Amino acid sequence: MKRVFYLLPVAFVLLIACNNSTQKNDDQANQEKTELNKEAVDSNHQHEQGANKILLDNGKKWKANPETISGISKMDALVQKGISGKLAPTTLYALLQFEFKTIFEKCTMTGESHNQLHNFLIPLNEHLEKFKEGNINIESLKELQDYLSTFKNYFE
Repeated sequence: MKRVFYLLPVAFVLLIACNNSTQKNDDQANQEKTELNKEAVDSNHQHEQGANKILLDNGKKWKANPETISGISKMDALVQKGISGKLAPTTLYALLQFEFKTIFEKCTMTGESHNQLHNFLIPLNEHLEKFKEGNINIESLKELQDYLSTFKNYFE
């Protein structure tokens, strides 16, 4: 009986020590899992950012359908009219939106060229969204004109 009396506190101490060790291991595993999740999110975010970058077709320009080329050209002409003051801002915005939607509606491109076109159109849409908020001025129009001029660097 005396042995049990002496072993009981020792067993209790060992039980507490094992529980603390298990809890520390769980905490460490949770911390490692959190760090791995953060790395995965950061990696995915970087991948998404890279996914929106316009790339060439092995150093060559992508083939764009005629409607897309025409739509970008019309948008460029509209921006030039806006810069020269020949179009009111609200009219300019409506016409740019119309051409932008027409590019989407008449797009027949497929595969990677289609993906790259979307990579070009996403920032273009961001420019147009600024105009929707009433931020049409000469500077913003020139920025849009500069962006539209990059189309020919990636598509033919």
